[in-house]
Amino acid sequence: MAAQHQPSAVDSEAFLLRPEDVAFRKDTATQSVRIRHKGRDVPVSSMAMAFPLSRRGRMIVVRDHEGREIGILTGLSGIDPASRRVVLDELERAYFLPRITNIQDITEEHGILEWQVETDRGARTFQLRHIRQSLRRFGKWRVVILDVDGNRYEIPDWTALPRRAQSLLDPYV
Repeated sequence: MAAQHQPSAVDSEAFLLRPEDVAFRKDTATQSVRIRHKGRDVPVSSMAMAFPLSRRGRMIVVRDHEGREIGILTGLSGIDPASRRVVLDELERAYFLPRITNIQDITEEHGILEWQVETDRGARTFQLRHIRQSLRRFGKWRVVILDVDGNRYEIPDWTALPRRAQSLLDPYV
């Protein structure tokens, strides 16, 4: 039996949200985001870019608190400035990805690796539990790391790191 389509809180079908037809606001007391569209005010649980690498800032999937698609925001051009700021803040939070510029040390204790690194956003210390699932290579040189808290870090080209950092990383890539 085919799965039935779950209607969103806004409409019975997923649809494109034109920037000039929507308004987003953030409730400062609860830190929750809401969307106003076609006279309805709906809570938003998440926003994600459908094509984060090739169409950055366009085709933004907006979901309600039950995980159902409210719609797809076609872009940010034409959206009011306050709504634009809310959307950009949510996307920045969702796509927070510090770039590792140097690795100071990697130590292991009881199967947990502790990394001390320098990033483009300052010094960080984080832990990895399962190295094969936590450290992913993309292409020949790019590495993305997922720590035990769900934070992601990127090394765009691990061969561009200082020589000592490369030697620390080498056993794991």
